[in-house]
Amino acid sequence: MSEEYPVLVEVESDVYLVRGANRSRFPQANCVLIDDDVLTLIDAGADLQNIKQALSKLGHSVTDIDRIVLSHFHIDHKGYAEIIRREADCEVLCHRLGVEATEKFAGLVKCYGHIRGPYYEAWLRFLKTWAPYSLEDYVVTGSYADGQRIDCGKNYIVAIHAPGHTHDHTCFGINGTDIVYLVDIDLTKFGPWYGNVVSDITRFRQAVEKIIELRPRIGLSSHLVEPVTDGLTERLRAFGNAFDERERRIIENIQDGRDTIDQLAHVPIVYPRLPHKVYLMFERIMVEKHVDQLVQQGRLARENGRLVVVE
Repeated sequence: MSEEYPVLVEVESDVYLVRGANRSRFPQANCVLIDDDVLTLIDAGADLQNIKQALSKLGHSVTDIDRIVLSHFHIDHKGYAEIIRREADCEVLCHRLGVEATEKFAGLVKCYGHIRGPYYEAWLRFLKTWAPYSLEDYVVTGSYADGQRIDCGKNYIVAIHAPGHTHDHTCFGINGTDIVYLVDIDLTKFGPWYGNVVSDITRFRQAVEKIIELRPRIGLSSHLVEPVTDGLTERLRAFGNAFDERERRIIENIQDGRDTIDQLAHVPIVYPRLPHKVYLMFERIMVEKHVDQLVQQGRLARENGRLVVVE
């Protein structure tokens, strides 16, 4: 790895960001490493060679890892956890709501929500190409709950359950909440992602507000290569504002005659483009979640299979 893109970034003493390959874009993601009495890796989605290189820079090897803490069941976060567990014989913790989807591929498929959908085979081919390790079952040795403190030695992390992205999605405060690993409240230009059946827009909005109220000084993102310090609160608010912008686009497109879920998904509303049919599957789920909310709010109505804006 070029020194222009070092895999290990020190956040503070004993706390490091381990960068994913491809500038941490999906299916890669950053990890957080706590170099302490209990050598702790939060998430395992960075390229395995990056993780090994980061450990080596600190005088460790994979076999030294004592604990992996997973933020949620997504493939770019549980990543190489099972491969590392087998080599290190370490404990693996996840949120209690995410055990089934983390351990079993069938559980992951159920939470994604497309086991019998028209894009399932395309999704499997995508995984076999880009993340073949994710097709395996994993071993989870324990779970944590919201607010639980996980001690590493001199340092500790605190689980901050922040559902919406998924039902088990959890951020982590490091030695309090001055530094927060934001996970997939990731502050990227793309904005929030909620394309699973277990995703929830209302809870995602609430999760962003929950983090803002903690007033962290530093935010560590799963998909940004640098820790976020300047304007963190403003960036969190901008991230959350994407929900409203997407609803505005849905209403405008319906007024322009694109008045079915299928037509809206093909615009698209959430993704900037749809380079693969798998993206269309996730786009449809997210658009439908917005439409359901807008109907419940009385801003849209369904008439004869079409969507109508309520004036």
